[in-house]
Amino acid sequence: MARHDNFYLAEVVSAHRITPNMIRIRFGGPELAEFETSGYPDERLGVYFPNPGRPAPQRPTIENGAWTFDDPDDEPEGRSYTVRKYHRDRGELDIDFVVHEGGVASSWALEAEPGAIVGLSSADGWFTPPATTRNYVLAADATGLPGAGRILEELPSGVTATVITEIIDPADVQTISSSASVDYRWLPGSGMGHGPSHLEHAIRALPAPGSDTYYWVAAEAAATRSIRKYLRKELGLSAKDMCVIGYWRANKEDFLRRYEPVQASMLQRYGQLVDSGIEGQELIDAWDAELERAGF
Repeated sequence: MARHDNFYLAEVVSAHRITPNMIRIRFGGPELAEFETSGYPDERLGVYFPNPGRPAPQRPTIENGAWTFDDPDDEPEGRSYTVRKYHRDRGELDIDFVVHEGGVASSWALEAEPGAIVGLSSADGWFTPPATTRNYVLAADATGLPGAGRILEELPSGVTATVITEIIDPADVQTISSSASVDYRWLPGSGMGHGPSHLEHAIRALPAPGSDTYYWVAAEAAATRSIRKYLRKELGLSAKDMCVIGYWRANKEDFLRRYEPVQASMLQRYGQLVDSGIEGQELIDAWDAELERAGF
């Protein structure tokens, strides 16, 4: 393990709006020279923010394989974000933040200036299409758009991709270069807490998939649960044909209020699933089924 125990203090190099509701922040600094990309184009990591009045987040220590913080009153809040682009030659990486009123991450991003410091964890991803894939369906809300964008930029020529994206405003449409043949379908005002999600309806409207089609879906947890059921139960697709994952949860406060009393038992069950050897989409499916059985 690197001397930073997979926790890297990263400095803001630059920050600018790429659309009205998204800010791209480039991070660098000496510690990111030791950062290792997972290689997955949808890789995500934890971003840990300094508490008010602190110049940097507290660095964790490792105890029994898990992070602990010496000062529990200064434990930093963290959120998961996609690595939009990794600049290996410069030891820098870009993260796109959806910005809105309120929230620790959005509030920090809106005020971020060069030199500001956050903590970053190691990264991992889930995008593992079969080698025979020739057609891709990428469906996301704005939180999943950075992952979809990086996937598109890394797709080869000779393949096709249909990209369905929920955005807050028509001005949030992005231009993304790709060697693939891409059909963009933007859904302004859909989901993202600004209206009902139309992501599942848009996916259902697509032609029936062939054996060379792979689905990658990243959005709000309830929306992805419904889409996953459609793909698995109605279309009969297998786990290897998809990656469908919830990136955030609407009404999170209510979820946490109900989840925290049973958190220990739920985490024990998650550990049992991991120990059973299942991984990837099978693990995502099994864990979501456990959550649904428990009423979440």
